[in-house]
Amino acid sequence: MGASSFSAGRADSALARVDARVKVLLLLAYTAVLFWDPHPTVVAASFALLALCIRAAGLRARAVAATAKPVAVILAFTLCANLVSCDGTAPVRVLGAVGVDLARGARGLMAVMRIVLLIGFSLTVSASTTPVELGDAVVRLMRPLGRVGVPVPQIGSMLSIALRFIPVVADEFQRIQRAQRARGVRFDEGPLRVRIGRWAAVLTPLIVALFRRADRLADSMAARCYADGSRCQVPSRSLGPRDRVVLGMGIALCVALVLCSRFAL
Repeated sequence: MGASSFSAGRADSALARVDARVKVLLLLAYTAVLFWDPHPTVVAASFALLALCIRAAGLRARAVAATAKPVAVILAFTLCANLVSCDGTAPVRVLGAVGVDLARGARGLMAVMRIVLLIGFSLTVSASTTPVELGDAVVRLMRPLGRVGVPVPQIGSMLSIALRFIPVVADEFQRIQRAQRARGVRFDEGPLRVRIGRWAAVLTPLIVALFRRADRLADSMAARCYADGSRCQVPSRSLGPRDRVVLGMGIALCVALVLCSRFAL
């Protein structure tokens, strides 16, 4: 799927009007909640919250599901690895030492759902925020670290470039893959060793093209005196009343989720 799949309706969505610093802080706070070993009821409530955030970001559920396809195989493998036991200790025997452990499977399912939630909330933030806004937000949040020698402007510049290159890499990858398919290369046929060799015909020119883009970008930045980061300063800006309300409500919700997990029966 192209990089422009999430751009439609982003500028005028409710989540796009929230300051990027608020979205980054709330994403970090919710990530901490997910690592707090939440109760299943909290996970279920989080999916309802994710649906609201997807709607607020102006995204389509089908586009979100299509984005999660690349990690679906990994998530399925994680679930199966927790569900199936091969050491003979599983309560339910299937064949010899191979069996099914439902308790471990339930823990694996919870881990998979937490990963899906983290991917979903990260997607809503990235889809409702431009790379420039994300880079400026990180610089503003890290500005106190500049007093102890941390090169905050340079970090923000690198982050903005990296975010800008993500759709560029995706488009370049699809272009090379389509060119190889037009030459008769079939990536889904033949044994695994042969298919890996065919993918090398895509990855090799992709890496070469990215090195060329990096060289041109470096020359352009040097010509504009960006090498020392002096041109990467981000002006200070305070949060508006609406952003403060959203931040307070989000932090309060994260605390409520932790308390629900802590005292759930």
